[in-house]
Amino acid sequence: MTSASKSHLVITALTAVVLEFVLLQPRPACGQQLVSSAHVNPDPIVESVFDTLAFIRWTTQNPGGTILHFAVVHYGNDPKHLDLTAESPTRINPAHSDMIFRVRIDNLLPGTTYYYKVSSRQANGAVDSAPNAVSRFTTNGDESHECEQ
Repeated sequence: MTSASKSHLVITALTAVVLEFVLLQPRPACGQQLVSSAHVNPDPIVESVFDTLAFIRWTTQNPGGTILHFAVVHYGNDPKHLDLTAESPTRINPAHSDMIFRVRIDNLLPGTTYYYKVSSRQANGAVDSAPNAVSRFTTNGDESHECEQ
């Protein structure tokens, strides 16, 4: 293999790595910044939002208790009736002071505003303390795309 061929191979490999990093990184929705795990921010953010799904993320102090926890999002089309639920199992690391919770909400309608509240619970059913504010987001799919907390 010639020196020029080796250089071309190295450049191609580096380009692939950079493109993978840029294209596969989660993008914040609605101009919001992703929350660093080094700072506790109990206010949930809409990490990503699409036509029919959204990712909600929040960071709290490590709640302790059982190793297995469930991140929970209660949501719906009316802020007074959050009767739908999405959950995601997660494991806490007792050695870390912070805990990142992340939930994927599927089967959403395009161009629809949803209201949501987050919580978490231990495997034994005990509920962890969580923010009580209701937030909202609008799925993609029409001209009016908004996102508020």
